[in-house]
Amino acid sequence: MIIVSMIALTVRPGTRLRSGAAAAALTLLLVALAPPPPAQAHDPGQGTAYGTAQMTVTGDGTGQLTVTITGIRLTDDTDLTPTRLVARRAGEDLTAPLRAQPGTPPPGTFTGELALPSPGLWFVYAQFATGERTLEVWVPVGQQLTGPQSQQRNLYQPVTAATPPPGQILLGAVLLAVSAALTVAAAVTVARRRRVLPPATT
Repeated sequence: MIIVSMIALTVRPGTRLRSGAAAAALTLLLVALAPPPPAQAHDPGQGTAYGTAQMTVTGDGTGQLTVTITGIRLTDDTDLTPTRLVARRAGEDLTAPLRAQPGTPPPGTFTGELALPSPGLWFVYAQFATGERTLEVWVPVGQQLTGPQSQQRNLYQPVTAATPPPGQILLGAVLLAVSAALTVAAAVTVARRRRVLPPATT
């Protein structure tokens, strides 16, 4: 409501924007007044958590890793279907199969192997499919890891797999429309001023 009132006062009939700078300033003000998205206390790509899992990565010092997912606790009775393992670093994406160990009680135990080709810190993900969503869990791993490394982590829905809230989509559309309208208004004002300026004398 505050944003709409400001727009009405700023671009009311008979009012001219003096320059493109005025349009830019108003657009920045609208963005500043827009409510920020909820802060996440974890990885920016991490969305809503639906449980936890124990992720154990065992390395041989050469980049060969064995990944095991155990101790899964879900917030509902969703069945997990293993999708794949993913290792990411500096634009590189490596994938490998993720398999369910037979004979383990639900929600199950899962394993897979990865070979990291270059030294440095990698981010290793185990990904799952469910009837309604995609879930994943991850840990940071050094390429030269020797022995086991185990952490309990959130099993969460990636942000890219979630649908943005309708309010966020609407707000983005409004800001784009207002920005375009102000830019056009500024261009029209500049063009009118150029037409009424007296010709230069020599």
